[in-house]
Amino acid sequence: MTTTAAQGQLRVDGDRRAVRFERRYEATPAEVWSALTEPERLARWLADAELDLSVGGQYVLRFAPDDESQITRGEVLSVETERVLELSWLYPGENDTVVRFELHPDGDGTILVLDHRGLPVEAAPGYGGGWHAHLDSLEAHLASGDEPDWFVRFKELTPLYEAQEAALR
Repeated sequence: MTTTAAQGQLRVDGDRRAVRFERRYEATPAEVWSALTEPERLARWLADAELDLSVGGQYVLRFAPDDESQITRGEVLSVETERVLELSWLYPGENDTVVRFELHPDGDGTILVLDHRGLPVEAAPGYGGGWHAHLDSLEAHLASGDEPDWFVRFKELTPLYEAQEAALR
C-alpha cells in the first residue's frame, strides 16, 4: 500500500520538464529491486523488457508488442543493487532523457523515488500520467499480483498533470 503522496510533481528543467514521484511500498528494497530489474516482473507492471543490468548495458522496453513506436531503448547509466538504477531513455521521436529510480529502506517498507528529467514540454503531462499509472500497477503487483487497466488509469490521471504543466507556463 502506498502511504506517501502518490501524485508526481512536474517541474521546469531548463527549457524542458522533469517529473518526480516519491512512493512508499509495503515491500522490502530487495522485492522492489526485483520488480524493477527482472524482465518477467517488469512485464507485469511496466513493459516487456530486455535488460543488461551493468553500467553501459543496453535495455529495451516494449510497451506494445508489435508497435515500433511504443519501444523505449537506452543504456544503464548507474546501478547500485537495491539502491539506484539510472537509465538513458530514448522514446521514438524524442531526444534522450534520463530516468532515475532510488530505493530507500523505510521500516518494513521501501520508499521509491522516480525522477525523469529532460522531458519535452509537450510530452510532460503524458509522462506524469503514464508513470503515475505504472507506479500504481507496481503497487498492485507488489501487493497482490493484480494487473489493473493501465490505460484507463492513465486517462484518469493525465488531466492532473496537464493542470500542473499549465501552472508552470
